[in-house]
Amino acid sequence: MLAAYEWGSHKRELNLSEVFEQDFEWHTRRDLPDAGVRKGREGVARLREEWVEAFDDFHVDVDEVIDSGDHVVAVTRLCGCLRGSGQELNLQETQVWTMRGGKAIEVRAYLTRSEALNAVGLEH
Repeated sequence: MLAAYEWGSHKRELNLSEVFEQDFEWHTRRDLPDAGVRKGREGVARLREEWVEAFDDFHVDVDEVIDSGDHVVAVTRLCGCLRGSGQELNLQETQVWTMRGGKAIEVRAYLTRSEALNAVGLEH
């Protein structure tokens, strides 16, 4: 999972089949302009390119990882500079990874850590 964040930040190459199942889905937050579901490995690759093309020096900082069996919660910050505007991005987002056999089958993004933990039953 951490390798996927390094790949997303252009810090390493990644064979997507090592991390993501073929039927993988990435659910972006509903409050963002790119809201929706990206399906399959191709979908996550397109999502990465959308962010990289929109921002200079785009990267994802992982502040905390909580392993909860079939779910992994990643507290992250999406960082970069909006291309052509100079506007800095430092967007906090918590993502819940659902795993099957060591590979991701789904990621759902949440606005807050609390919302994500609640989604997997770790907080009420």
